[in-house]
Amino acid sequence: MKKKMVVLFATSIVTASMLSACGTSTKQADSSSAPATTSSSSQASAPATSAPSNQTPAPAAQASNNQAPTGKVVEVKVMAKDFEFDKKEIRVKKGDKVKITLMSDDGGHGFEIPDYKVNIKGNGSAEFVADKAGTFQYDCSVMCGSGHDKMTGKLIVE
Repeated sequence: MKKKMVVLFATSIVTASMLSACGTSTKQADSSSAPATTSSSSQASAPATSAPSNQTPAPAAQASNNQAPTGKVVEVKVMAKDFEFDKKEIRVKKGDKVKITLMSDDGGHGFEIPDYKVNIKGNGSAEFVADKAGTFQYDCSVMCGSGHDKMTGKLIVE
């Protein structure tokens, strides 16, 4: 009985080690793809009254959403498929209110911009005011498999 427990424990440790090593590649995504296509509206939309159940906005993201946008409303649709986003680059102006909608047909993916406290898990959307100029990385926030590390892009706020 004691020998079986030792073997079971050792097998568990080896399995856990192998699983934790998955997805640790440092490959960079090809950023040569075309910039994101955005649609703009000069009307300000009303803030969302409730977040989808698959979205967990952080308090800082809600604070950013409460700021009055000084620019236009920019809507961006991002498709996550085959371990890549169809948009490698999203460009907006400082002060724009940005609405990002994530769509995925092939499983669980997420979309996260850590500097703006945006985190969409699964199909859904998030809104924020682009109140900081610069280049900000976005990536998949759901461990989705062996190509997970390739799911990155850039938000450029001019």
